[in-house]
Amino acid sequence: MPRKQKTSSSCLDESVNKFQNLSLDEKKKGKKKEKEKNLHLVLDLDHTLIHSTLVSQLSKKEKYLLEPAAESRLDLWRFNKGHSNEYITKLRPFLHEFLLEANKHYTMHVYTMGLSTYAKTVLKLIDPDNVYFGDRVITSKESPNNKTLDLVVADKQRVVILDDTVDVWPHDKSSLLQITKYEYFRDGDDNTKSKSYAEKRIDESPDTGPLANVLKFLQDIHRRFEEGLDSDDLRPLLLDSSRQCCF
Repeated sequence: MPRKQKTSSSCLDESVNKFQNLSLDEKKKGKKKEKEKNLHLVLDLDHTLIHSTLVSQLSKKEKYLLEPAAESRLDLWRFNKGHSNEYITKLRPFLHEFLLEANKHYTMHVYTMGLSTYAKTVLKLIDPDNVYFGDRVITSKESPNNKTLDLVVADKQRVVILDDTVDVWPHDKSSLLQITKYEYFRDGDDNTKSKSYAEKRIDESPDTGPLANVLKFLQDIHRRFEEGLDSDDLRPLLLDSSRQCCF
């Protein structure tokens, strides 16, 4: 039996249906892509992503970090060599991987109480190509006393703050994930009985340390947001999680 030929009308209907389905798929993809970058991540610098200290404050057991052998390390940097304010900066383990992965789903901002010149120096280390943060950087120049999301260009409902200090965010604690304070150096505190990471010549684990754990949590938040499992307001989820999790 010969196959029934399609009329011009049926072909047109089929084309319209395909076009409508394609348009719907494209809209869904577009909406999905737009939603992925609707989340914002505000990052502190000192003791969250890095640890800096004056070279003059290094303990005797940390002085090995000034030897030529340490100059080849990619996680350790010295600035203002030869000056009284010479300082050394240590990148937190897993930092580069963290930024690379978090950037896929979050628009990232830096918010530090440090000077703008210091922030620029640090950002040249962690974001040399200006891929992650752009001009989304707030320093003590704009915010000398406390930190506030009022200065962040973003919907507060869709912001996650990562900081080691809670008190500097008096009005935005519900958006905050507190991370364990990163202390690689002794910071001139000779009264501390416990040795620093640098003195013990060890460090946080890049695989199971705080940044790795935070990344997993952020990825889960994004997944839940993308799948519509929670409301668009992330704060209740962050509040519940902060009570249960320790980073």
